[in-house]
Amino acid sequence: MTTYQSLLLGLRSSGAYFLSTFLFGVMFGIAASASGVENWQALLMSASVFSASAQFASLEFWQSPLPLGTIALSVFLVSSRNILLAMSMTHHFDGHSLGRRIIWLFILNDPGVVTSFRMDEWVDRLGYVTGYGIALMASWVLSTALGLSVAGLFDGADLSSLDFAGPLVMATMMMLFAKGSKSSPTPWIVSGIAALILFEVGTPNYLILMLSVVIGIAAAIIREKTRHV
Repeated sequence: MTTYQSLLLGLRSSGAYFLSTFLFGVMFGIAASASGVENWQALLMSASVFSASAQFASLEFWQSPLPLGTIALSVFLVSSRNILLAMSMTHHFDGHSLGRRIIWLFILNDPGVVTSFRMDEWVDRLGYVTGYGIALMASWVLSTALGLSVAGLFDGADLSSLDFAGPLVMATMMMLFAKGSKSSPTPWIVSGIAALILFEVGTPNYLILMLSVVIGIAAAIIREKTRHV
């Protein structure tokens, strides 16, 4: 299957996650409006960052004057989970140019990576994940706009229940990985357990994501070293 055919397959396969991403996007739009984020800023964030967990984490620091350094650092730390995704996918992209890999990185998405592991070897995984990402990017931006437009209906409501939406995204992705991947789920399971423990002891959301990823990476390294002893 060519890269283009795999891209179309990724688009067609994204239906269920298109809807779930849409729901998360609406939640983000509402939460962003409640946090004082301007509509254009929220839309720009969704179109450029394209990361539910990182965007929810940034809302925790959204106050005047904006602590831009802190926000940038939190987004970087939360997005470090992509290291685990890259470790899982890197050998599947052999033979692709640097340009194609850069495009894939721009629309990197957890569900596309996870579901690609269920595909047969004849599917071009870079094309598949790219198609998946295009669909989810459209869903994310459109749903953010919808959330912003209906945010006024929730004036005065307690939106604290949305605080865990970022970690929830990662937890969902880890469960899907463990279910569908042919690779060892051990690092993801360890990371998920760590995230649950950190949440229970009251750790800030951005630290939950950062530390759970670090622990998952450590588990992956230890596992690899054990296999080659």
